[in-house]
Amino acid sequence: MRIRPPAPPPARHVLLATAVCGALLLIAAEFLTLREIRAVTAVPPGGRTTGGSHHLYAFALIGVAMITMAVGAIQGRSRPAAIALLALAVTAIAITLLIDLPWIRDTGIIGRTYDLAEGHPAVGFWLQCAGAALVLASAVALLVRGDFAERPARSARRSSRGEVSRS
Repeated sequence: MRIRPPAPPPARHVLLATAVCGALLLIAAEFLTLREIRAVTAVPPGGRTTGGSHHLYAFALIGVAMITMAVGAIQGRSRPAAIALLALAVTAIAITLLIDLPWIRDTGIIGRTYDLAEGHPAVGFWLQCAGAALVLASAVALLVRGDFAERPARSARRSSRGEVSRS
């Protein structure tokens, strides 16, 4: 008797898993250290910043919205949800590159107090980058694939009085 290897999951399930994993990474990044300011080898008081304190937990909200849009786009086969997923991923990347990246190396008051203080990205920053990239890749692949449900055509119906009504 021959044993068959298990069938690979459909591509849309892989896209859903990728998008959800990326969104969960963004949510997790809010609770982890985004930046550390080290003075030689030690991190002085106030030298660690979490993603949540820097973004006011915006990535947590974006991540939840991403999960919702991913389910709608992939399981519900909704093109508007796929476009919203792409917009959320682009927003996350823009925040990461335009707001967080320039700020990561800034030492602020600690740099004025300690001569050799340097700002370094921490694990939260890298999770944020990876999560946004995963969701972006999933959204682009989904839109390129184009496997969306067709909208039912609106039909004009005539009432008993001869008027046309749209449904």
